[in-house]
Amino acid sequence: MAIISTLRDKMGKFLVVVVGFSIAAFVLGDILGPNSSIGGQNRNIVGKINGEDIDLILFTSVYEQLAYNFSLNQGRSPNNVEISNLRDQAWEKLINDISYMNQYEKLGLQVTDRESVDMVQGNNIHPMIVEAFTDPSTGYFNVDNVIGYLQNLSNQPSGQQQAWYSFESNLRPMRMRSKYDNLIGLSTHINSLQAQNEYFSTSKTIDLSYFFVPFYKVPDSLFDVSSKEMRSYLKKNKEDYKQEESRSIDYAFFPLLPSKEDSLYFEDEIKNIISRLLSGDINDSTFALLNSDGFSPYVKYNIDQIPEQLNNKNIGYVSDYKFENGSLIVYKLSDIVEDQNFKARAKHILLKFDDSNKSAVRSEAQRILSLVKTGSDFDETARTYSQDVGSASSGGDLNWFTEGMMVKPFEDAVFSRKRAGLIPRIIESEFGYHIIYVTQPKTKSSYVVTTISKEILPSDNTRNNIYRAAEMFKIESKASNKSFTEYADENNKSIDSENNLDNKASSFGNLENARSVVIWTYDDTRDINDLSEVIELDDGYVVAHVSDIKEEGTKNIDEVENSIRKKIIDDKKFNYLSKLLTGYESLDELKEIYENGDIYSMPDLTFNSNSLLNVGYSPEAVGVAFSMNENELTKPFKIDDGIIIIQLNNILDADTLSSYDDYGISLLQANKFTAPIKIDNSIKMFSDIEDYRYKFF
Repeated sequence: MAIISTLRDKMGKFLVVVVGFSIAAFVLGDILGPNSSIGGQNRNIVGKINGEDIDLILFTSVYEQLAYNFSLNQGRSPNNVEISNLRDQAWEKLINDISYMNQYEKLGLQVTDRESVDMVQGNNIHPMIVEAFTDPSTGYFNVDNVIGYLQNLSNQPSGQQQAWYSFESNLRPMRMRSKYDNLIGLSTHINSLQAQNEYFSTSKTIDLSYFFVPFYKVPDSLFDVSSKEMRSYLKKNKEDYKQEESRSIDYAFFPLLPSKEDSLYFEDEIKNIISRLLSGDINDSTFALLNSDGFSPYVKYNIDQIPEQLNNKNIGYVSDYKFENGSLIVYKLSDIVEDQNFKARAKHILLKFDDSNKSAVRSEAQRILSLVKTGSDFDETARTYSQDVGSASSGGDLNWFTEGMMVKPFEDAVFSRKRAGLIPRIIESEFGYHIIYVTQPKTKSSYVVTTISKEILPSDNTRNNIYRAAEMFKIESKASNKSFTEYADENNKSIDSENNLDNKASSFGNLENARSVVIWTYDDTRDINDLSEVIELDDGYVVAHVSDIKEEGTKNIDEVENSIRKKIIDDKKFNYLSKLLTGYESLDELKEIYENGDIYSMPDLTFNSNSLLNVGYSPEAVGVAFSMNENELTKPFKIDDGIIIIQLNNILDADTLSSYDDYGISLLQANKFTAPIKIDNSIKMFSDIEDYRYKFF
């Protein structure tokens, strides 16, 4: 049974691991294959991957596998955020699986049935199985235990059977991906020239100077930009101004708030609860669990932690109710219990010493103690002088501690104190000198508090009234000859807007868990000025209005006018400066030609650098500098934020080595490590992917 339990735990962990890998081959084979039973002309398509329609049934089957694995591992169902993450994982899995299956087929890679058996009970058993069936006391693995477990699997609980089947189904795609990655790894080589180049590129430095004119130093007013120029620029640079599909909405929110009658109802309820608490004929712990909406309704506290309503009260005292964060709260002091050990609370100022400065530190400690005695705030003094980094920032507070937790001189001083207050002498311990303030003297008492919290919720009648208000607003707005926002303004209803609403958003603006609003907005039938029905959310109702729809394509000129104007002007500034900065033979001459430029130097620039002093990020300038010869002076060339002219003063070559093998090995390891990631990105980049999930979830 121990082995079976271990396997269950290991399999659960493994199922989390396989999330990042392929879905079982048989799933895709059955669903995407030519003989698939899923089909028909009216399928709900959630996306397309390399021409393959991904229908709702397929996507849901993948998602449900992941959700089942999640529940198996966590012991609970996923929450809303986790559901969204699992859907993203399901989509990524499908992308990887379909894309990689094409790669596997092209390369002729496969995993045979014999290999599958071999991974479970043969000569190449999967490490997870070996780990699960290894006897922890001996460290010995016996394949017979695996075989015995499989023979007995049908007699195990269904959950355990499913865990094994999920694990086993992922062995084949895992092995396939492993073969692919190994193939890529074995095809990665580094020759001697590459190794040598890696050494010199990382070790070589250059000494350079440069003349730099940032474009902002040239007045924009010197240049005109016509509408024709901007349209022409946009036409030539469409790729830089791509526009994804987006939609904008205005919306009215009707919050679901309790009415005055609802509040009175809950006040009556909390009053009845107070009567029951006062009666003494109930078990406080059970009563709290059954009647409180809050967490930890029956808790043991230290004296300074109990609610202030219970200070200096006797057992059985019940407070009046208070309103806090939308709830009514009442407290009862249910019991005072004696703990086994004494406990206390204190704060301190610590000054550390060693043999060389002990006397001086004691004098300083005495001075600080005098400051506190004469009225200096202890907390502020601790923050200023205490060398206990763990407590200084909180005014020296050490919180509660029990007997045996502190060093003896400190503990004796605190536990001998019968009242709160400053200990009037310095206490020496192995850690240093302590100035101590006892905030709570020693006690064995703990206070058992019953807390009843009742959240004030809207009644069904209140819900109906708020819904009717939203419905009436929608009807009258639609019937009005005014715009949505105009009608709302005339009727004193506040309107919020969300421009370029993300089609994958679940929350936006002041709305939480508003996925249903997004799905409505992105429905294929939606048009500008469409008005929604009343959409119910967790905390209210929404009436939404489509204010704008932008189709996928190129952005309008008015949206990018400022950006394009700046780029055109920068180009004109470059041309202007290029014509101006001519006939020079040194950087100093350039300063005389154009005084708004500056000369800078970098004596030890490396090739791996990507920025220049007082210029910033400029890999193109670094690249130019390393292609130059000594004493060479460039012509003006444009970088992102200005114009630059470089002079290479000196090349500081690295020493020649007898062997560059270490650099070759390092480069090879780096390439092998990054190869799978680069391949993943490349496959996705060149895959034709259309994601329509936002229409469904």
